[in-house]
Amino acid sequence: MKSGGFLTSWCPRGALIALLLGVVSGKGQADISDAEFEARVRAYLLANPEIILQALETLSEREVRSAVASKIAQYPGLFTEPAHLGIGPEDAPVRVIEFFDYRCAPCKALHPALTAALADISNIRVEMRHLPILSPGSERAARFALAVKTIGQTEQARAVHEALWQARGPLRETTFERIANEQGLNWEEVRSEMYGDVISARISRNRDIAIDLGIVGTPAFVTLDAVSVGVTDATALVASWINQ
Repeated sequence: MKSGGFLTSWCPRGALIALLLGVVSGKGQADISDAEFEARVRAYLLANPEIILQALETLSEREVRSAVASKIAQYPGLFTEPAHLGIGPEDAPVRVIEFFDYRCAPCKALHPALTAALADISNIRVEMRHLPILSPGSERAARFALAVKTIGQTEQARAVHEALWQARGPLRETTFERIANEQGLNWEEVRSEMYGDVISARISRNRDIAIDLGIVGTPAFVTLDAVSVGVTDATALVASWINQ
């Protein structure tokens, strides 16, 4: 296939011209005909074929970003639900959703650095969502935390989260009972709520969203137009959110 045919078949004409205007700028492009302009473009591409691949890569990246943003837009509730658990002002205009697992060592290691990186930034809130995928204990812990959120006070829910975050060893009901008692909670009431339909539906919903967004591990961060999985560089993460 000739270069001109390849170009016409694979690159939108407007995108190509926008890409190459800089190449022919200063050479009187406003005074030449379309045919002359396209001849210059073709000649340039024949001399520099690598630019075709660069153009295709750029267009492909844009298409991927657009597809991801469209997928995320199907879940507006992620960004509008009341703040409950996270880092940053609850009324911050920019919200980032983090999917996490209490058994996720990288999640635990990242948070001190992420908290420090966001300390002086008032317009970003990282809101945490349970995605228990690493072990049966992960799901039990998520259920326990969500049950406390449902029937306990805000401070009790935060204290339980911190206790689970710092927990070592198996995440079993004996551990949850101890934590519940330490927070002045009725363990039997909490336990009954843990396995109720509301919490089961919440965990299933989080998993369904994660699967649909291609999230296969934690920590995972979702913004209005991007998904990042497994990134543990707090400075890089915050920089990407500021620049969006």
